[in-house]
Amino acid sequence: MKISGKIAVTAKFVLILTALVLAGCAAGQQMISESKGVNQTASQSTTPPGPVNQSAKTDRPEVKTLPAPKPELGVPAAEAKTADNKEKVVYLTFDDGPNSHFTGRVLDVLARKNAKATFMVVGKNVILNPDVIRRIISEGHGISNHSFSHDYNKIYVSPEAFIADLEENNVVLAPYTGKPVMVFRAPGGPQKLSPALRNKLHRGGYTSVGWNIASADSDPNGITRKQLYDNIVNGLEIVESMNRTPIVLMHDGTQLTTTEARPGSATAAYIQSREAVVAALPSVIDHFKAKGYSFGVVDQHTPPAW
Repeated sequence: MKISGKIAVTAKFVLILTALVLAGCAAGQQMISESKGVNQTASQSTTPPGPVNQSAKTDRPEVKTLPAPKPELGVPAAEAKTADNKEKVVYLTFDDGPNSHFTGRVLDVLARKNAKATFMVVGKNVILNPDVIRRIISEGHGISNHSFSHDYNKIYVSPEAFIADLEENNVVLAPYTGKPVMVFRAPGGPQKLSPALRNKLHRGGYTSVGWNIASADSDPNGITRKQLYDNIVNGLEIVESMNRTPIVLMHDGTQLTTTEARPGSATAAYIQSREAVVAALPSVIDHFKAKGYSFGVVDQHTPPAW
């Protein structure tokens, strides 16, 4: 009986790891564009095939040479809690924003529950939502670099292309953060980084942050509030059994033109998942609080996910 129990735990762990690898941006799935009728690869991002806001100007700023990073990386407005003092810390993270529909609602929940989080922001969405990025920082949350474009076909061409996209995002973020944001999350997850790229990033002073609890809110079929909550609760059990610090992956999502979509469409599923994040977040926070966790902000001292 003991042997079969160990086998069951091992099998469950393998399944969790597989899900985590695929969770970042729904790798390998195809979504159909409703407006053009062409296939788009969901692994490019969690961006739905619906139209993105084109009303705001999105001209890229001139890329300038940034000053050398200071020893303290991250955003001064958000002081991270770490596990150095044996305190139980969880890191809630939200990818792909900011946006005008869901990021503010996530911030409302965090404020109401007195919890901190880190937003892995995309430069093109920062340009569209300056007030939201200011609010994130002013309320004491963290900012991490999630690239300017989130375009796999561009950023993974070469190590130089990836770093150039991070630096372009830093140009956008500099007016808000006052210095380069050297803590980053790779679109699609750390497994997308080649050894050569990892080495180059390390030499450049960048710190990669992954995750070890996936909410699965990038499922192209959409996810419910209960499914998202259960995914996080079950993921926490695995992480705690391995004595790891929990880092939770969720998505506030990219900028959308509207939150209305044809029922059954890929865009509708995407919006459903964003609504699930907002709806489940209070219960997620309550669960971590009940287990004695405080809420940290990602920085260069954040323990590795694995």
